[in-house]
Amino acid sequence: MSRNKPNILVIVNPNAGKRKTRQLRRKLEARQENITIRETTYPRHSVQIIQEEFDRHDVFVAVGGDGTVNEMATALLGSDKKLAVYPAGSGNGFAREFGFNKNLNQLMAAIASGKNLTTDAMLINGQVSMHVSGVGYDGEVAHDFAKLPGRGFWNYLFSSIRVFWQYNPIQASIELENETINGRFFMINLANTAQFGYGARIASQANPTDGLLELVLVRPMSLWAFVLFSLRLFLGTLKSSEHLSYRSTAGPITLKTSARQFHRDGDPILLESPVKIEISTQKIKVADTGNTKFCNNSKSSEKSV
Repeated sequence: MSRNKPNILVIVNPNAGKRKTRQLRRKLEARQENITIRETTYPRHSVQIIQEEFDRHDVFVAVGGDGTVNEMATALLGSDKKLAVYPAGSGNGFAREFGFNKNLNQLMAAIASGKNLTTDAMLINGQVSMHVSGVGYDGEVAHDFAKLPGRGFWNYLFSSIRVFWQYNPIQASIELENETINGRFFMINLANTAQFGYGARIASQANPTDGLLELVLVRPMSLWAFVLFSLRLFLGTLKSSEHLSYRSTAGPITLKTSARQFHRDGDPILLESPVKIEISTQKIKVADTGNTKFCNNSKSSEKSV
């Protein structure tokens, strides 16, 4: 790594815990490092900020939730710039998987080390997804949750229970390279990493550095089966069963369904079939915290920034 400190741009989503982000800003301003801080003021503003600041900075730190990470990853895809995260959202699925926490000293040490992970990105109809997306039950929960006035785990749990009682499984056709799968599904997930957020691990075997995504097919189930499924989801012990199956693939996948309520990295979106899912040929560099099971020659990834 070069002796020069990397130029760091911290992009803060002020809606992701206003009091906590104010405290973080004071801590950052007190540090003697090459740090610039900017705040977003509207959806996808972080993309514009990165475009404006791209040539002046080496590392871009997302302060927010998975939506903020998704926006910034979209802007950094295929570049030689590095993404890091200070988790300040609700589920923080991406941050949890990559070992980012709210210890600012550890974050700055990870950035200063110069190590990074070269990370896959999924494309869903050309739109970037960094960890888990899907349609069916979890898609409807994402749309319902977005309507609530507050965030946090308990609101998410309330939304999940409410949707379950009125939910009907979806009919879908899924075309892979050598297989077509038809049927009714409780939900269909596309996983680049293991978890939705809050520690709920839908695909524990997923590895965002292996060039593959996990297609997760969840069949309709009874109430009691759903209770067991949910418990194992948060314990990280889900395995293939009569209700659950996996396909590891580099894609492309073509998904056809009348359901339109998808989520992309937890954020609700509406998509029309057919939906094409694939791994992008471009990668994203993510700061290596050293707190993850992923390894793609992290030691050899040290370089000047």
